[in-house]
Amino acid sequence: MLRTIKRILLWSFAACVIAALFFVGLIIWPDPLFAFSVDDGKVVIKSDRPIPDAGGKRLLHDCEMLLARSPLKAEGQRYRIYVTNDDWRHRLFFLADENAHGLTYQGFGTVFLSGADFDAGRLIHDGYVPPPPRTLAYYCGHELTHVVEVEHGLNHNHVPTWVWEGFADYVGIENRQSFEDLRDALGERLVDIPMRVRYGSYPRYRLLVTYFLEKKGWTVDQLFASRLTEDEANAAMRADAS
Repeated sequence: MLRTIKRILLWSFAACVIAALFFVGLIIWPDPLFAFSVDDGKVVIKSDRPIPDAGGKRLLHDCEMLLARSPLKAEGQRYRIYVTNDDWRHRLFFLADENAHGLTYQGFGTVFLSGADFDAGRLIHDGYVPPPPRTLAYYCGHELTHVVEVEHGLNHNHVPTWVWEGFADYVGIENRQSFEDLRDALGERLVDIPMRVRYGSYPRYRLLVTYFLEKKGWTVDQLFASRLTEDEANAAMRADAS
């Protein structure tokens, strides 16, 4: 009986290891499950459904423009984005967070988006279409910025969340607002769902990043070296305005 139990446990462990290795393999090289692509050499976008020529090329252009504008330079030779329109692919590749609109497996340099209307330039998530400024290009720029952060030796565990996510938001927003405009739009409200819809993900993180980069004149290195908590960063911003 004891041998049988040990054998079952051993086979169960082996099955879990094989499943984990299979999943990691898919994350590293998901290409066989994405038959359609557009590619300009720097960024390649792959999808499980056909990609309209005009919409695909526009996304490549807009995404590259966002990366080129970023204060943290994208030095990699090639960046990969995979669009999971089919439900089963979404469930597979968004296993880490099925509610996410975009997901970056930073250690592997792969980015997944939950679905796309390339012609309209909009992301689709379970039938929901996020409104501007969260365009398809925004999600591309935001998620690829996380890949670029890792390329520069940065580690999410060693960087405050407001810096990590706020900087990606700062890069991804196509029509970037000035610090004053963004501050006035957000006001002092702690939570404002309409504001979040209008201004995109993590708007208050983006406000802090905008403040330190554009008002205080910090370099990107200074920003990512900061260990200020969100409360401390907010206090510094408010003190400067008083």
